[in-house]
Parts: sequence; C-alpha cells; structure tokens
Amino acid sequence: MFIIVKLKLYIIGLLLLISFICTGILVKMGKFSGFDKWLSSIIHHKRSSFLTPIMKFFDFIGSTYFVIGICLAILFYLYFVTKRRLASVLFIVAMIGERLLSEGLKYLFSRSRPDGFHLVEVDKHSFPSQHAMNSFVLYGILLFLLWTHLRSNKIKVLLSLLASILILVMGFSRIYLGVHHPSDILGGYLISALWLIIIIIYTGHYKEENKMPN
Repeated sequence: MFIIVKLKLYIIGLLLLISFICTGILVKMGKFSGFDKWLSSIIHHKRSSFLTPIMKFFDFIGSTYFVIGICLAILFYLYFVTKRRLASVLFIVAMIGERLLSEGLKYLFSRSRPDGFHLVEVDKHSFPSQHAMNSFVLYGILLFLLWTHLRSNKIKVLLSLLASILILVMGFSRIYLGVHHPSDILGGYLISALWLIIIIIYTGHYKEENKMPN
C-alpha cells in the first residue's frame, strides 16, 4: 500500500471518528431533535400502500436472522469455494465487530425510539441504527473483497452504485417505518465507515508484512 494511500485512509478515518463523536455529543444534548422531526415528518408524508411493503421488505433483509444467513452463505463461498482464507477472516471480523460496536454504542447512548406509530416491531435502543450498520458493513466489506479481484472498471462502478443504493434505501426505510431518527442513521453510517477503514488499513499492513499480492 503506497504511503499516499495510507495517509489518505488515516485522514478519512480521523475525520469519520471526529464526525461520529460530534454526532454522538449532539444527540446526547438533544441538538438533533429539530432536524430529526423535520426530516422524519417529510418522509412520513411519503407513506403509501405501495411503498410500505417495500420498506418492510428492507426491514426483513436487514434483520439479524437474515444477515446471519447471508453471512454464513458468503463465508461458505469464500472459505470452501474460492479458498480465500484471509478474506474469510476479514469478513468474520468485520461482521462480528459491527455487531459488538452496535450493541455497545446502543447501551452507551441509550436513546429512545421515536415517538409515534411504528410500522414494524422494535426493541432496545435507537442510536445508532443497527440495520444501517448491518447493511453498510455487509455490503461495504463485500465490495472491498470484490474490488481487489475485479478487473473491469465498469463492473466496479456498477457494484459500487448498487451497494450505495442498498445502503441508502435501508437507512431511508428505518425512518419511513418510524423506528429510527434520521440522526440514528447518520451515526450508523459514520461508525460503520470508520470500522471499514480500520479493516482496510489493517489488511494493507498485513499484506505488506507477509509480502502478499493485492
């Protein structure tokens, strides 16, 4: 990994960390309440008999049980089919780390769910959004693992666009369903991006020390 690339990753990671800390402090102080209510109100006015089933579908594919099933299938493919041992370990670390981060931060902030009608059942605390983190880390680590082995730039761009859309729609669905504040989604995205940057930096160091090809 080139020095310039490393430096950029460290800078991005630092900015993400600062952004998440600032977001968390503002959430604790209640400074996001006006923004959250404003944006939630706009999104809730978009509710319809057409959109609601679609948003509930995204609730399902972002659920813990579904994500676990997807992860097991991906691990099977990485370890037994492609024989990519390092990729398998990175994937496990990424997903388990995301889960621990989510649970720990929810306990730390102990933020209540939004008031009003929830279109799906939820429990526990609100900040940061676990669904947002699940989707960001899952699709983000997959994109990273695929990116290093794909040669076609068009496919890379297409997969990046698809992953971005899935992540954004997942976040939108949580607000639409009334179970998260917009700032919960923001917090989930920021900490997930930071976690992925840490994994990417570590991967670069590991490959350099072990003289592994990119």
